[in-house]
Amino acid sequence: MVLKALDLFCGMGGLSWGLKSTVDIKPIWAVDNHEPALVLYKRNLPNTNILNLDISKPSNIRSLVEKVRFHGGVDLVVGGSPCRGFTQIRNGQDTDLDPHNDLAIKFAEIVRELNPLAFIYENVPQLENFRVFKPFIGRLRGRNSYRVNYSVVEAANFGNPSRRSRLFVVGIRWDVGRVPIIPKGLDIKSHNFWWQRNERNGEVFYEPKLKEPWRARLFDPNDLQLVNVEQSISDLPILETKTHGSGRSYSTPPQSAYQKWARQGLQKTDGHVVQRIRPETRERLKAVVKGGNWRDLPEPLTYKIPGDPTSGKLRRSHYSAYRRLLPKGQSPTVQGHADFAYHYKYERTLTPRELARLMGFTDDFRLGHEYHSVVQAIGNAVPPILAKAIAESLIRQLDHC
Repeated sequence: MVLKALDLFCGMGGLSWGLKSTVDIKPIWAVDNHEPALVLYKRNLPNTNILNLDISKPSNIRSLVEKVRFHGGVDLVVGGSPCRGFTQIRNGQDTDLDPHNDLAIKFAEIVRELNPLAFIYENVPQLENFRVFKPFIGRLRGRNSYRVNYSVVEAANFGNPSRRSRLFVVGIRWDVGRVPIIPKGLDIKSHNFWWQRNERNGEVFYEPKLKEPWRARLFDPNDLQLVNVEQSISDLPILETKTHGSGRSYSTPPQSAYQKWARQGLQKTDGHVVQRIRPETRERLKAVVKGGNWRDLPEPLTYKIPGDPTSGKLRRSHYSAYRRLLPKGQSPTVQGHADFAYHYKYERTLTPRELARLMGFTDDFRLGHEYHSVVQAIGNAVPPILAKAIAESLIRQLDHC
């Protein structure tokens, strides 16, 4: 049996792309109210009924529920409400009051109204610490409504080339008689995917925290369960300066099992757009070692105008400032802005296609030739590799009922 799914807060379709790849789940409804992300969703999942709706409004929830019911309902509801209220501290403002937090409750209300066989919800791990979490779980459990389990999982444990810790809440309808099990993949603790910065004889270098046998597997190009940055993107077109988007051929044959999988038999891909970079930024990046950041800059480059102390010190002194990817390690969590990290080999930002590769999207997911809106959508997406793993586990549990 193929499960019919509704994807709430669908964005560009990371969850749906992962569900679709299981073959056993068909996304037939998708809802969001951010049109640039929906453009990407429509381009890649054209057979899904897509609704541009703000489901913070009760009237829109009623409309959605009525439409879905009229067309036969769904077996699975998935989604991840906006996380901005759970992840940001804004000048002492109480983030518990962020109106976006209530959207988690809206998700639970829609699940209760549609009464699907199961649901999958994801968000940032910090959600557990907010006052909305307990009523959210309570609303889902209700009086013998769903058996619910939740756990934080790390995407890198499932072969994702970038780190991304996410809280998953999974429920199976009470009458099915099973408590959901959430897979952990390799179950390596998130902090072990970081690399340790060291200095010796005036030189900066980075060493992996991963112990054997995981370290050897991370460096093995044929291993699909631990994938590093170089194994993810080294075959993509060579771009060094500002370019406009176009379809381009790969620069090399596949250099890893991950690259072979990501290509899906294609000969060329889109999403190869590079933004203009300031000369002083390029100069600073040349001074940063692979995996390093602003701390590696020599004194003259720490001024706003390189070499001019009267111009004042750089304001960017957080961890990700002038950060370059580490080719042999996983990427940091991909974010929805261009300068969260720079290429390990070239002094430039990452292209949308490189970011999509780091987020576990295959190359047949068409990105087009825009930049900022696509980068933002990728940064907000759920890694399809992770979505598929969670969904496949749920399918196995339902098959054994």
